Amino acid sequence: MSLIFRLALRYLTSIKGSALLVSLIAFLGISLSVSAILLTMGAFSGFQRTLKEKILSTTPHIIVSLIEEGNYEVEENKIINLPEVKNAIYITIYQGMVSKDGRVQAVSVKGMKREEVGLNTEGGVLVGEGLASLLGIELGDEIVLISPFSVRTPLGFVPKVGYYKVAGFIKTGTFEQDYLTIVMSVDDAQKFFGQQWQLKGYEVYIKDPYLAQEVKEKIENILGSKAFVSSWIDLNRQLFNALQLEKVAIFFVLLLMATLSSFNITSLLFMKVRDKVRDIAVLRTYGFKRKDIMLTFLMQGLLLGFSGAVSGIILAFVGQFLINHYRLIRVPSEVYLMDHIPSNIELVDGVITFVLALLISLLASVIPSYRASKLSVVEILRKD
Repeated sequence: MSLIFRLALRYLTSIKGSALLVSLIAFLGISLSVSAILLTMGAFSGFQRTLKEKILSTTPHIIVSLIEEGNYEVEENKIINLPEVKNAIYITIYQGMVSKDGRVQAVSVKGMKREEVGLNTEGGVLVGEGLASLLGIELGDEIVLISPFSVRTPLGFVPKVGYYKVAGFIKTGTFEQDYLTIVMSVDDAQKFFGQQWQLKGYEVYIKDPYLAQEVKEKIENILGSKAFVSSWIDLNRQLFNALQLEKVAIFFVLLLMATLSSFNITSLLFMKVRDKVRDIAVLRTYGFKRKDIMLTFLMQGLLLGFSGAVSGIILAFVGQFLINHYRLIRVPSEVYLMDHIPSNIELVDGVITFVLALLISLLASVIPSYRASKLSVVEILRKD
């Protein structure tokens, strides 16, 4: 086998003329295809990872929605006592409208404990930064909060209205939080809305967000039928499934590009077979079998694919460094929750791409290698 390897390496490095050009094209084709696949997969992986980090930084890891009334402090203690849980915050969510200087916007009103909200005075609220910009709300302004449920008066049913002072703003980078949310103390919220809540439950934050499904099952076992529990993975499953599907689709498109590039290896080996017919005859005379001839030419294709794949991987990591260092992939932050997409080439993507590049190169070498093994020594010598 070592003789076959040395012979294949010698044939591959001793090419000249048009064969040298075809060899360079084949090498560059494999190299650029591998780097293109890895950089594209890296961009998808980097986008997914950053998106998950953004989601986890602005949303709870698990949401517990209580179905039945009960002592929420007892339930909260049961959840907090789980070893994976970092914190559990009691919340109530209501639907309402906010008005400022004649402009009206529908909002979700989130009630939280005063110490969790950071509000020191009664009657203060936190407003999403986008909502504040939309309605022209400034710090210290008074806003009008309107309940969708009417109040009976001697004059009939009229909407319930409350006046609250803006004590601060919320900025998370998500549309729902920044444009559609007002936060107030749970006491103020219950006083204004009464029992007309849309959701009552807990926002649970755990030490390792990627264990959310396991912790979700434990909370379901604790609360039973009294609550509906969903994790951040459940809430964003469709989004990440769509991203993964796009990643797989583009991977196969780029793999097709690598397959087309491998045709250059086939062309190169056909040229090598034509140029080395005398060498084949001599090798066969000295005892080389047909399979040895075939392995020699297969080895050339494999070496070319290996060197192209290795250089492609190196080129991909250089490209990744440049992309991340200079933030080359810019995107609108108001749409993607980030101002640039980092590249993150994963080990599994690198291994799969490398193995497939070798496999494609090997398959591209089969036909010319088989033809070389079938050449007749008698016919070659007769032509000479």
